Amino acid sequence: MGKVTISDFIVALLDLAEAESRAFADSAERFMLNQREQLERTLFKSGWMLAWIFAAVLALMGAVSFSVWGIYRLFALYVSETVAPFAAGAILLVCAAVFAVFALRVKDGSR
Repeated sequence: MGKVTISDFIVALLDLAEAESRAFADSAERFMLNQREQLERTLFKSGWMLAWIFAAVLALMGAVSFSVWGIYRLFALYVSETVAPFAAGAILLVCAAVFAVFALRVKDGSR
């Protein structure tokens, strides 16, 4: 076996650095691939969540509209037909104010 020269030592160090950089690049690529898959999964779940929320809002709007129509028809029986829409609208405004107060409390973190 011959002598180990400084150039052999430097070549060995450079080979080691090359192997480590390849391992690091592979590790970083696997990490980024894993992060991309998790992001796609999260976006998919969020998309479905938004779709269900949208469907719930549409159903709620339908239910509220039929309820207000029923309240209007009830008021139309007991008061004039001119006052009935205003009475039904006043009930809607009171409900909206209650929801706004709840939303502000949730926003502020108090209950």
